[in-house]
Amino acid sequence: MTAYYSLMKASKYEDDMIPKLAIHAFRHAFNKACSVATVVYAKDQQLVQREVNGVETVLQDLSQCYVTVDHLPKVLKRKKKQEAAV
Repeated sequence: MTAYYSLMKASKYEDDMIPKLAIHAFRHAFNKACSVATVVYAKDQQLVQREVNGVETVLQDLSQCYVTVDHLPKVLKRKKKQEAAV
């Protein structure tokens, strides 16, 4: 069985839009899920349950679960890809 895939090239603008589009898609999916079912999520270091009617209930305090990560690099850089000339 052979797997086929296509290579998509994006401009810098399109590449920069990916995180913004992902946030927009997640927000839309979250709002849709909240309108049809009970949703549990983390908000302000607390585990919150939201009912379909909009009532929010705090289930647990998560403030002690968060850890500071000061040792991680501030800027992440992409590796440049080398393309072979055909």
